[in-house]
Amino acid sequence: MKTPIKLKIALQNLPHKCERTVLVPEDINMRQLHFVIQYAMGWENDHLFQFSDLKKNATFYATMSEEPGFLDIPDRLEAYKVSLKDSFLDRFGAKPFWYKYDFGDDWLHKISIFKVFKTDLKKYNGKPVCIEAEGKCPPEDIGGVSGYSYFLNVIRDKEHPEHYEQREWNGLEPKEHYDEFEVSLEDINEGLSDFYESYGWKDRDY
Repeated sequence: MKTPIKLKIALQNLPHKCERTVLVPEDINMRQLHFVIQYAMGWENDHLFQFSDLKKNATFYATMSEEPGFLDIPDRLEAYKVSLKDSFLDRFGAKPFWYKYDFGDDWLHKISIFKVFKTDLKKYNGKPVCIEAEGKCPPEDIGGVSGYSYFLNVIRDKEHPEHYEQREWNGLEPKEHYDEFEVSLEDINEGLSDFYESYGWKDRDY
C-alpha cells in the first residue's frame, strides 16, 4: 500500500476553529479531493468550487466546469484531470494551497501538507480517512462569514426576534442545543468510506 498524503484543511475567518486533518490516497485527483473536503467538513456539495495555488492573484486553478469563460480565470484545468500529486505538490512543492466553495458565501479553506508519521499509517487502509477534526462547519447558504456570525448570535439569544425562525430554518428540535464545536469523526469517516466505495469516487460526472 502506497504512503498517503496528509492534509490539514482549515476553514478561514470563522468565529471558532474549524479544521480537519485527512489522509488521502497518493493518486487522488482534485475532483476526488473536493468530495473528501465536502464529507470531512460537513458541506453538502450544493455549490461550485475551485482549487488555486494562491489566495490572491493565483496562477493555477482546478475547477469542475469546462464552460468557456467560466470564472474568467487563466490556466484552469478540469478537476478530474488534475491529480494532487502531479499538479499542486510537484508544481508548487509543499506550499499550502486554497479551496474555495460556494461563490456566493465564499467559504475559503487553507490546505496545508504535512509529513506522514508511522502513527498515521496505522489509521490508514487505502481509503480517505479523517484523523483529526475540530469545530462544526457552518450551514449551507447562511450568508458567508458575516451571516454565520449573525446566525450564532441569534441562535444563542432566546429574546432575539429571529431566534425561533433561525432554529426552525436550521432544523433544530424545540429543546435541541446548537453546538458549533460538535463534530463526529465516526460520522465523517463513515461518509468518506461510503463515498470511496461508491461509483461516485471514479465517475467524473457524479
